[in-house]
Amino acid sequence: MHWINLFLLLGLTVGAVVLFRRLDRHRAMLATLQQDHAALAGAWDKLPPDAIRLLANERAPVISIEILNPIELASQESEFAGPISTVAPQLIRKIVYQRTAEILRAELSEKGVQADVKVHGLA
Repeated sequence: MHWINLFLLLGLTVGAVVLFRRLDRHRAMLATLQQDHAALAGAWDKLPPDAIRLLANERAPVISIEILNPIELASQESEFAGPISTVAPQLIRKIVYQRTAEILRAELSEKGVQADVKVHGLA
């Protein structure tokens, strides 16, 4: 009977250690999830109001375009874009996005597509 109690106590001790380790892992995972949640909430709050409205609207699908090389594109259009981009990169970016929106409107209209083309998030 003494051996049975000893094995039972040993088994319960091992089980408790395993459960405490799992509890620690779950606490760490919960802390990570809380940090991620806070980061996402902060990012959501930084979105422009019109982008929040578009993203929150489940009825209207949205096509997003991010221009990865605005300075190169501007440099192809004007030789002054390169030097200006060192002083005012946001201005170049704004002009490139506005020009892209104009091109999209014209091309879509030419194809018979009725679309509302807007640029969101430019200051």
